[in-house]
Amino acid sequence: EHDAVLHEDGLPTKFEVKVTRLEENAVVVVVRDVSERYRRFEAEKRFVFETTARQKDAEANRFTRHEVKNGLLAAIEICGNIREQFSEDFNSLQKDDKLPTITEQSLSTRIEHVSELDRTLHEVLDIVLAETMARDVIHEMYVPRMQRVDVNYILSHMRGFKASSKQFSLKCSPSPMPILLTDQGLFKCIHGNAIRNAIKYGEKGGPIRTEATYNAETGWFEMHIINLPGPGHAQLVAMGDRASELVFSHSTRLHKDVDLGQNSHSAGDGAWIMHKCATILGGSVQINFEDDRTVFVFRAPCKVYDAATKESNHFHLPPGVWGIAIDDSKIQRKLLRRFFIHAGIQEHHQIILGQNSDEISTFVEFVVDFVQRHPNDLFFIIADENLELSDDMASHGTIFGSECIKRIRNTLQPDQEKRMLALVRSANDSQQDLEIYNTRAHGYMPKVPLQVMSVREMVAPLWTKRFPLVKADVEPNKGSDSEDDDITRIPSIENLRDLTLISPAELLSELEQIDSFCINSSERFDERWPALWDKLHQLKGDLKTVNVDDRFTRTIQAIESMRGGLTSAEFMSKWLVIRTDVIAFDSTK
Repeated sequence: EHDAVLHEDGLPTKFEVKVTRLEENAVVVVVRDVSERYRRFEAEKRFVFETTARQKDAEANRFTRHEVKNGLLAAIEICGNIREQFSEDFNSLQKDDKLPTITEQSLSTRIEHVSELDRTLHEVLDIVLAETMARDVIHEMYVPRMQRVDVNYILSHMRGFKASSKQFSLKCSPSPMPILLTDQGLFKCIHGNAIRNAIKYGEKGGPIRTEATYNAETGWFEMHIINLPGPGHAQLVAMGDRASELVFSHSTRLHKDVDLGQNSHSAGDGAWIMHKCATILGGSVQINFEDDRTVFVFRAPCKVYDAATKESNHFHLPPGVWGIAIDDSKIQRKLLRRFFIHAGIQEHHQIILGQNSDEISTFVEFVVDFVQRHPNDLFFIIADENLELSDDMASHGTIFGSECIKRIRNTLQPDQEKRMLALVRSANDSQQDLEIYNTRAHGYMPKVPLQVMSVREMVAPLWTKRFPLVKADVEPNKGSDSEDDDITRIPSIENLRDLTLISPAELLSELEQIDSFCINSSERFDERWPALWDKLHQLKGDLKTVNVDDRFTRTIQAIESMRGGLTSAEFMSKWLVIRTDVIAFDSTK
């Protein structure tokens, strides 16, 4: 049996050749055209490759959301708490209260520095989310998330672009532009890429003008970004409409043959991704190379953000509502307590679980019993999706919060189940994940920076939809703004530390658990590695919260270097470095 390739009319054709000897002077040769089989095989290979690539990107998205997003959210929350404390001190100083060691200027400087850090963290978070969104957009797996978008702020926010702020100008019609309901991530992606292209390919240091209009009658938004001609512009004008078509093609960069005076590592996919983003929004993008300028145009249908939702500024859950939440992360449990306070649930009506495996494994039974024992109350329940049972290495496992909610709903009587709003909280928000959450629970709650307005905007529509006949506290005159501030402020720096930081004793406790596993385990590490990695993963997350002066940067990198399906060959040597760093931190306290 042999394979052969014959060329007919310049095209290769694959054949399978079988040769059989019948007699001494007789041979039978069977030639079969197998080109179709090879084409099918190649198609299957491409399908497997593309499917694997999508799966890897999906895993990368999950890693980015969990490893980076949660840490940034915690850091943003810390900044918010510090800013609240400084603002309170500043208000006291303005009231002529004596603060002998703090001046008005020093307080203003502190507030500005913390605000700058807060803005920076939000920008990093936006970059992370943009990267994960781009992967889903490329693989056509992205589902738009319609939300409140301040177009004026995005269009005027030139921070982060490598250009002078004097280069930019903005004209909106109407002015100011109304708050719109659209996908903020897609909108930022289109605007950001258009501005970067104008800076990169337009006249160096030249003006860049943005013109935005919204037609309330037609419901269409239109944005023009205009820049002066840059290198090679005459060639693009000569190409006519063909240049505009090629700009939005995959892996195409029209300026690649033009000397831009700088190194470029662009793959030419920026405009192609912009086109995909606009298509998801039901809109379009185009670019016009005119004699004296370049005009990028983005059009999409948009609705004005519902004015009725502005009442969420004063929204509070009705008195007497119980807030029940579960999360296996200490940081997240503290944030959930603050979340309930922002939503209007006082601490004596909050139950935050997830401190140990017993609380996680008995969560369903606890909630069912609690709801049955309070027949006249309403309940707001939040469950983290991935609850790790990792107190005991031998019984390591994961419980899904959405599955817990499903069991609770199925166990309770219909009249009992009607008295609860149960949501899944997760950093994973793919279309498949959302379908699972919405099937098992009453809805989904993303992990976003914790602020009073964002919490109320998130909770208000979910609560109103679930309990349309139950009147929530949305009266603007009920209490003053200062009363709202009072329940969200932190009274002292000591309470701030207790709310946001992990103590050295808690870090040492985690070391002891891992030490015990390393010393007492009679099994091969590879067989127990998933359980051990979860412990290291938890330790890394806690170290990030106390890594204020970068003292744990090396430690965190050492833990991250052990990521993988099998135990690292250098595990013990790296572990000795990790535990030495943590113990040294404890000795300084």
